[in-house]
Amino acid sequence: MSSILKRPAEEVEIPFSILDTDLYKLTMQNAVLHHFYDSQVVIKFTNRAPHMLFNKECFDWVVKHVNRLSELQLQREERISLQNAYPWFNDKYLDYLQNMKLDPKNQVKLTFHPKPRLDDNSGDNDNEEYGEIECIIKGPWRDTILYEVPIMSILSEGYFKFVDTDWDYNGQFELAKRKASDLLSPPKPTNPLVFSEFGTRRRRSFFTQDTIIRGLIAGFDEYKSNGGQGGLLAGTSNVYLALKYGLKPAGTIAHEWIMAIGATYGYQGANGRAMDMWEQVYPPGPDGAPLTMLTDTYTAQAFFVDFISSPERALRWSTLRQDSGDPFAFVQSAKEAWKVIEDKSGIKREDGVVAKGRRVIFSDGLDIQKAIELQKGCDEIGMSASFGIGTFLTNDFKKASNPTETSKPLNIVIKLNQIDGKNCVKLSDDKGKFTGDVEEVKRAQEELHLPRDHEEKRRG
Repeated sequence: MSSILKRPAEEVEIPFSILDTDLYKLTMQNAVLHHFYDSQVVIKFTNRAPHMLFNKECFDWVVKHVNRLSELQLQREERISLQNAYPWFNDKYLDYLQNMKLDPKNQVKLTFHPKPRLDDNSGDNDNEEYGEIECIIKGPWRDTILYEVPIMSILSEGYFKFVDTDWDYNGQFELAKRKASDLLSPPKPTNPLVFSEFGTRRRRSFFTQDTIIRGLIAGFDEYKSNGGQGGLLAGTSNVYLALKYGLKPAGTIAHEWIMAIGATYGYQGANGRAMDMWEQVYPPGPDGAPLTMLTDTYTAQAFFVDFISSPERALRWSTLRQDSGDPFAFVQSAKEAWKVIEDKSGIKREDGVVAKGRRVIFSDGLDIQKAIELQKGCDEIGMSASFGIGTFLTNDFKKASNPTETSKPLNIVIKLNQIDGKNCVKLSDDKGKFTGDVEEVKRAQEELHLPRDHEEKRRG
């Protein structure tokens, strides 16, 4: 194991390792190398809470640390650890990852736009200059795909270092341990939960995420020592922390993969094409990457049309991820879809159980109560479930000056905007919430025969 994986978290200044990212960025980068090697993209940052402004000191810190991404390179010891943990990464991909270097000074444009401040988030010096940060990333997709997670984590860490400073780390380990206990031992008759930590992009700091992982592990170990069964800390999406603590990798396909395919090849059948192209890179098998499909890029309605169209393919994808819309309605739709697929495939259900061995992963704004309610709902209809929990774990703080008040996390995203000059859009299952050019959204809806009943507003 690389010595950097043993470094105490309190001594780490980001960015420090190319592996301090979410697994899906690496799995998608490998797929991009295979299918989109020469594609050029535009990627944009959006602050969904624009009243939460950054100050100039924070902006300068962000620029400095984003530029330091050029110093990151996969180390030999890291490569060995990575290959041992993720056998589906072949030598060709690992050679590329080890030899590549990011070029943020030429690929990332950061701009500070001064703006009057309307909130009182920090209560600090009124003479400070505040504003919005614009971030535009341009370049070959095969490299720029790696910017999203570290830049988002740098922006979040900078904000809570220079803007909202009314918080501290007191009790974070114990809080994470208690959350693990509550998830693993929910009120009966709900089954114990299976969950993973998904909080890299919007964490308060690297030290926070490291602390949370240690707390979750401690809670899981205590659960097991008390005879707990069925509940599981399934892993973390953060590759560095998974290797550091011996956890399983947790990751799925992100929206950008399907968005790029829809923009390039057309929206009809885009979900099915995304799955087919993914399997060309990660063939199913005992050592293959998990086949988990994200379902809401062009709405679940459009996804299930593609999913049901090829029962043979659908049966290879054992897990679906729900990330927007009504989760209870989605579970019912998923079970109905799997029933159709099984019927078309001639699968006999000797025990009468539909979708046996199939699972839904929930990842949309989860906390303990919502996860337990979803588990209960899945139990009632006989569907397996698991949960990817992010901001609630890695950015759950109270104000130091008044512990009854929440220190609000940022609500930020970085999304694919264009590929090879073509606009990329995301429709979502939340009404009125879409990403991308308005006219392109309308075109996608028409091509997919979807109702255009959303509010005419653009969201990041």
